[in-house]
Amino acid sequence: MRDAFIIDAVRTPRARRKGKFSSIHPADLLTYPLNELERRHKLPLEQVEDVIVGCVTQTGEQGWCVARQSVLAAGWPISVPATTVNRLCGSGQQATNFAASSIMSGTAGLMISGGLEHMTRAPMFSDIGGEESKLLKNHHPDLVQQGLAAEILAETYAISRAQADEYALGSQSRAKKAQTEGRFKRSLAAVPYTGEQGESLLCDADDCIRETSIEALSSLKPVFKEAGVITAGNASAIVDGAAALLLANEEKVKALNLTPRARIVSMSSVGSPPKIMLTGPIEASKKALESAGLKVSDIDIWEINEAFAPVPLVVINELDIDPLKVNVNGGGISLGHPLGATGAMLMGTAMDELERTGGRYALVTMCIGLGMGIATIIERM
Repeated sequence: MRDAFIIDAVRTPRARRKGKFSSIHPADLLTYPLNELERRHKLPLEQVEDVIVGCVTQTGEQGWCVARQSVLAAGWPISVPATTVNRLCGSGQQATNFAASSIMSGTAGLMISGGLEHMTRAPMFSDIGGEESKLLKNHHPDLVQQGLAAEILAETYAISRAQADEYALGSQSRAKKAQTEGRFKRSLAAVPYTGEQGESLLCDADDCIRETSIEALSSLKPVFKEAGVITAGNASAIVDGAAALLLANEEKVKALNLTPRARIVSMSSVGSPPKIMLTGPIEASKKALESAGLKVSDIDIWEINEAFAPVPLVVINELDIDPLKVNVNGGGISLGHPLGATGAMLMGTAMDELERTGGRYALVTMCIGLGMGIATIIERM
């Protein structure tokens, strides 16, 4: 197989729901990272062979193949195709894995991957409706929504409310430190927006990080279960955002004078118990490590999506990961989780952190609704 190189990763800031991006169409939001990739690398766009974008809520303004909408909205040549994929929360990461697979198989040389989720204009679950599947209910009569699944996860693996709140506080403090030190700046594409008074402003930083304390977090009421673990403080924040990555094979790297930042080492996706639904990162990570011939201790940076605090806590415990290597710049709890975009964003965050620290390998993994997991290992060049 050929090598698939990540040339660059660009994302919008994550903006609070009903906030700075409220007046921006989802397709328009994705144009900012797309066009920033073109600007940075002087891309001959007619050579881009496909654009693969992850998006969960593919309805309304995010329907009608929002990836193709975005490519056209960006003013790119009509010859550039695009497709939208949905692996629920793992969509943006799956889009990147698909793009890498095309390059590694030799069927493509220059690809764009990414993710998009405008949770203000295409609210979560707005794509769900109609009659419930009788066959699904027959095979899996005990399915629950993710919040209750997180409660089951916490109970099954003995994660306490205090542990979840302590983890959430750490996520907030790590994200604040990372933002203060400018660790996200390389990956950000600023987005112009209209202020409350009609003024023209620029969003150039994540705006969801909160100042909090253990006292404040412990005072919040559980959301999904009385006397439960999951609260608004230790679950991922709802935000809007988009991201794009540029991937290429060795021939395109040389022909276009590109400088690879990372190499895709291995990829995996797995199914996991659909009721508890959030344990997928454990087996997906094991599968990716085995494929790469690596051990847990070989990974310098872990990005484990913070859908709910118990998720990274359980993965850390089950795989015996050094907690100091996990989500060192915060995660979904502090920065927000724009569903289909998050996986693509985490790929860029992991690559940035490898370069900042001089590490070699990073592993990105996510839990996924209906019981799945996804993982990708990258190597710094």
